[in-house]
Amino acid sequence: MSTTPDTGLGERWPNFDYREIVAATLVQQPRYVDAADERWDENAQFIATAREAVPRLVAEIRRLRSQLEAGAQSESRETS
Repeated sequence: MSTTPDTGLGERWPNFDYREIVAATLVQQPRYVDAADERWDENAQFIATAREAVPRLVAEIRRLRSQLEAGAQSESRETS
């Protein structure tokens, strides 16, 4: 996954800008990066599901923060 479009022709290799690479899996031609943990399938699955999972996680964090704020306001009123 890159921040710039890729034609798939490998024209950026070997002089690609590493800052453009967001994530990579084992399926790379030419091979740009290697994952030190060698968990190719798990990394690919994470990348594939992150698009939907991350927004759900952010929504859950916002929901929980809202609950905490509501609880803090309630406690503040009770002690006043």
